[in-house]
Amino acid sequence: MSNAGEVSYEACLRRQETRGRLASFVIGPLYFLGMRLLGYRVRGIREIRRCWAALREEHPGPWLVCANHLTLIDSLVVSYALFSLADHIRRFRAIPWNLPEEKNFGHSRLLAALCYLAKCIPVRRGGDREDVRAVLEKCLHLLREGRNILIFPEGGRSRSGRVDPARVSYGVGRLLGESAEARVLCLYVRGDGQRSWSDYPRFGERFTLRMEVLKPRAEGEGLRRQRAYARQIVETLARMEEETLGAPGERCRRPEGSGESGKESGFTIPGEGLSSGGTGIHSFVR
Repeated sequence: MSNAGEVSYEACLRRQETRGRLASFVIGPLYFLGMRLLGYRVRGIREIRRCWAALREEHPGPWLVCANHLTLIDSLVVSYALFSLADHIRRFRAIPWNLPEEKNFGHSRLLAALCYLAKCIPVRRGGDREDVRAVLEKCLHLLREGRNILIFPEGGRSRSGRVDPARVSYGVGRLLGESAEARVLCLYVRGDGQRSWSDYPRFGERFTLRMEVLKPRAEGEGLRRQRAYARQIVETLARMEEETLGAPGERCRRPEGSGESGKESGFTIPGEGLSSGGTGIHSFVR
């Protein structure tokens, strides 16, 4: 990418973040009010926020937040679980950027404006190579600036309602491979009544969220390494799903330094168990 193009991305993204920060004084309270009116709750939300704050204290950014994907508003649930209303306003810089599919909001100017102010970079599924390159470069620029990005590495909402390790978006591996400072936070989030995929969670839904810091092993070089990173992330989400659906237990894990994900005491989040019930950047989308 040319220097002129990088400067253009930098200016546009900085302007978008500034406008979003100013709008957060109005949009933030409305967003939290909406979550309350819908009756959405997250188990152990205070402990989750404390754990995430401690992780950011150790490493302010960049973070690649990698989550499973079941509904259109998973990113809103994740943001609500990780950040209090005060944090949405005071620490707006730490709120992850999102990569929603343009067709989910492009039909409405109001939704498009809200997504813009909520730090979204629209993605066109099946877009041409230039569109894909532009989104990749924007994401890499954000990571270089220490920003956080929320990604759904399965490449879309799971039609089976379960994490499928065979569905891997290698774009997340590319971002990780080209951003040496980025760390990976795997999140598994699921509502009690979420049996499969849907547009929205049910009214009054109660969510369980598990988080785990992953230190992917470097395997090979180039494309092979990127694919290995992406595969390890999705496999971690699949294992977290089994743990969540199987039994209650530890909700936050951090690496031991062995190059693999592992446990470390001090961030156990109590809660209840749940009853069981493509490639490229455009594959990040919903």
